[in-house]
Amino acid sequence: MVLQQQSVVPLWGWAKAGEKISVVTSWDQQTVTAFTGTDGKWMVKVNTPVAGGPYTVQISGKKKILLEDILIGEVWICSGQSNMEMPLQGWPAYNNPINRSAEEIAAANYPQMRLFTVPRATSNEPLENCEGQWTACTPETAAVFSATGYFFGRELYQRLNIPVGLIFTSWGGTVAEAWMSNDYVSRMPEFTTSPGVYDALAFKKRQNEKFAEVQQAWTRKVGFVADQKIPLWALEPGIGTGWTATPVPSNWSETFLGDHLGFADYRLIFKVPASWVKKELVLELGPIDEMDMTWVNGVLVGSHLSPYDWATKRVYSIPAGTLTQGDNILAIRVANTSGIGGINGKPEMLKIRPEKSKTAFQPLAGNWQVRQAESFNLIEPMPECIDCGEPNLPTVLYNGMIAPIVPFGIRGAIWYQGESNRYDGELYKKIFSGMIANWRHDFNRGDFPFYFVQIAPYQYRDNFDTGLLREAQDYTMRTVPNTGMAVTMDIGELKNIHPANKQDVGKRLAYWALNKDYGIKDIAFTAPQYKSWSREGDQIRISFDLFGQQLKSDGQELTCFQIAGQDLKFGSAQARIDNGTVIVRADGITTPAAVRFAWGSTDQPNLFGTSGLPVGPFRTDDK
Repeated sequence: MVLQQQSVVPLWGWAKAGEKISVVTSWDQQTVTAFTGTDGKWMVKVNTPVAGGPYTVQISGKKKILLEDILIGEVWICSGQSNMEMPLQGWPAYNNPINRSAEEIAAANYPQMRLFTVPRATSNEPLENCEGQWTACTPETAAVFSATGYFFGRELYQRLNIPVGLIFTSWGGTVAEAWMSNDYVSRMPEFTTSPGVYDALAFKKRQNEKFAEVQQAWTRKVGFVADQKIPLWALEPGIGTGWTATPVPSNWSETFLGDHLGFADYRLIFKVPASWVKKELVLELGPIDEMDMTWVNGVLVGSHLSPYDWATKRVYSIPAGTLTQGDNILAIRVANTSGIGGINGKPEMLKIRPEKSKTAFQPLAGNWQVRQAESFNLIEPMPECIDCGEPNLPTVLYNGMIAPIVPFGIRGAIWYQGESNRYDGELYKKIFSGMIANWRHDFNRGDFPFYFVQIAPYQYRDNFDTGLLREAQDYTMRTVPNTGMAVTMDIGELKNIHPANKQDVGKRLAYWALNKDYGIKDIAFTAPQYKSWSREGDQIRISFDLFGQQLKSDGQELTCFQIAGQDLKFGSAQARIDNGTVIVRADGITTPAAVRFAWGSTDQPNLFGTSGLPVGPFRTDDK
């Protein structure tokens, strides 16, 4: 492993209650002792020298443990959601590559970089331990490690030429409040279940009840409700147009439906033995991605009206007398809000059988009549419940994936998260700053450096804009001491929430550390940042903190600037660089009141500092 250099670092473990533990460090041959408590836990603190090694640590009680090949250097936590989790080898199965992945993996041979991965875990109570191991950075170990973390650590190692240790603890799609402790979450009224108290079970129950109401309202609004009038096409074989013979089961992506988000209708004409007609029957359909309403001869036999039921196997009872001799109609309306869609289990899952029989059944897999119905983008997207369950309940990831490594000696942390909190950018100001304060308190390293990535442009499928979330990230950088933000507005991918360019993300995070923490002042760590504005006739002048740079574009006219008059209705603007400032105006606006820059979710602006780093989004209004 790597221990933080020139520091006082804790070492801890477990033994029998009351046992004496001695720890000897080979770099100074000092012995430190401790006695275990009634819980069997012990902890000592040792002084570390300047970077170097390898060293050993001898731990002795009734048993002896020798820790070998210990390096002294710089230790950083790498945390967040999927963009931090994305490994150096990428996720090729999901069409999420990393640029030059094979080349980068082959070159990832840095024995003095050490990697530790905290396994995924959720818990309602803080865990004391986690299973994992330190490994040297090799092509094999780096391939499955965080790409952003690796590129950050590699930049430090190559610039500083000292050992670097990276502790990777991340979970895709998670909210920041899940990474906070109960103590800090309980200080936020938005999450408390009684004044000053956060109770996980009570919070989960409340969130699910609230979301059930929202979900029911949405399904009713778009006409996906189980008590709706039976559609005619579910009653008569010849009703409706646009039917296509389609194999079932199948994913929509494997059929003419493609990446359709919305409704699709399924219909199958089937016969059953005459002896089954008066019996109670069971219809088995396997999983349906995501929601369904299912009729047999016009009788609603079952439904699943939540998008979270995508993996649930459908098993519906058919009342005696529902079927007839001859043709029967099985009709299903399927709704898919994201992902692959479809009746997509295994063929043997689709069958109808007598209720009291497990062996006598009639298979239903084969060619069905299928047609595409309304698209959600013509209606409205399905609302999401972010805080309804693990891993997105407050505290559960702190308890499972941060608490076990507290208070390991670290230099700082990097963080790549925000997409899952973009529904409430104003609240994120409180959550994010609270989470940083939480970690700093618990690791007891003072205001250790905390550097994070501002979320990149992406074409989301809903109406929530990311301007407020990015503003909250910028606000954190400006108000929380010893923090920094890597802007990525120029390296996102509008149709891929996991951009392939993680090299520049890791470098931009490292630039903050190298300049601020390691004294390499000739490295630019940020582009110019918005400072103030003033009105000059029919135009607005934007001033910046330049950080020793000038402004530049990519050679084209500046983009992604908007301006508003006194009515605060924003529209496109012309903008030009003028001696370290930007002048913004628009035809028809004589008394401008406000400017916004790169405020939209999909904005990809072209304003940079001469360092080559992009200028981050901002606005001059507060509406």
